[in-house]
Amino acid sequence: SIRDDDDKLKQSANCPFSNKTPTIITPKEETKIAYDNVGTTASRKGNTARARAIMTQLGYTEDDMDIIGEDDIYNFQGVANPHKVANIQYEERVLDIGCGLGCDSFLAVAYACSDKGREGNYAEAAEKDNGGGMVVGIDLSVKEIQHVKTRAAKRGYDRNQVIFLEGDAEKLNLAFEKENFPPSPSSDEKQKSSSYLNFFDVAISNGAFCLIPDKRKAFQNIYNVLKTGGRMAISTTTILPSKALDSNLEWPVCMRMFEHLDEIVSICDEIGFKNVRIVDAESPLEGLEIPEEEEEDDHIGAAEATEQKGQKKRFKIHGRYSKEFEHLEDMDMDALCKVVTVYGEK
Repeated sequence: SIRDDDDKLKQSANCPFSNKTPTIITPKEETKIAYDNVGTTASRKGNTARARAIMTQLGYTEDDMDIIGEDDIYNFQGVANPHKVANIQYEERVLDIGCGLGCDSFLAVAYACSDKGREGNYAEAAEKDNGGGMVVGIDLSVKEIQHVKTRAAKRGYDRNQVIFLEGDAEKLNLAFEKENFPPSPSSDEKQKSSSYLNFFDVAISNGAFCLIPDKRKAFQNIYNVLKTGGRMAISTTTILPSKALDSNLEWPVCMRMFEHLDEIVSICDEIGFKNVRIVDAESPLEGLEIPEEEEEDDHIGAAEATEQKGQKKRFKIHGRYSKEFEHLEDMDMDALCKVVTVYGEK
C-alpha cells in the first residue's frame, strides 16, 4: 500500500478521479480536490432510485433509507454497510471517519440520539433530547463538510447531536483541537469528558479508508479516541491475499492505496485492538443490479463536471475509466479485490 508522507511520495494523478492530467500532487491532495468538486454540486438532485437500489443490496433497510431521507440519500458514497457490524446503541458517541455527504452520519444520529431511531421514526429520531448520544463526522473535503453542515441544520439537528469537522484521519488530533472539541465541561457536567481521547463508543467509516495512505496511522488514531471497550466498524476495499497489482500496468491512485487484506489483522493487533475480525461486507465489485442513471451521459469521464443546458451537472467520482485505465474494464475486480468491514475493540 502507498505510504504518503506528503514530501517523498508524489504521484502524477490520472486516477478516474479526473480526465485531465494535473500537476504533480500527492494522492491525498488529489483525493481532496476530487471530493471538493463533488461537494460543490452535492446540492443538485441525484438519482434516489439508483441510490436505494445500491443501498438495499448493501444491507440497508427501508427504515434506514427513510431516515436518511430523499434529500440526502442520493449522495450516498459508501462501499458497504458498517452499521450492520457497528450496532450503534442509544446514547452512544459515534465517530464517522470520512463522513462525506453525511448519509451514514445521519443514520447514526437516529440510532445514537433517539431510542426511536431504529423504528424508522424520523421525527422522534431528530428530537433535541438526545440523552447523551452524539455523532461527530470528519472529512478531508472542505466543500463536503460545508454541504453536510447545511444539511444537518436543515434537518433540525443541533450541535448536541451531530458535529461535522474538516480533518484528516491521519491527523485526527488537529481536527479536534482546531474545533476545541469537546468543549470544556461546565460545573454541572462534571461527568463529561474534556478530551477527545477515550471519548467515543463507536468509530465507523464507509469507504474513506480506501483513500487513506497510511492505514496504520489512521487505525492508531481510532484506537486513541475510543473508550476502553469501544469498537470500530471500518468498511473498506482491500487487495485479496496472494494478489498484487501488476507493475507493468497503470493503476488508479485509489487502487494503489488499497490495503492488502491479509495485513489488516496484524496491523490492528499490533496497535492493541482486541477481538479483531474481518467481516465480509457482501459488497461485490461486479454484478450489482443497479438501475441505469436517469438523464446522465454515460460517455463523460469519471468525475467530470459538465455543462448541459446551461446547468452544471453533479460531479461524479466513479464512472467510465479514462483511456489510461481502459484495461480495467476487462478485469474481474472481485478476483483481485474484496470489500470488508474491519471490526475491533479497545
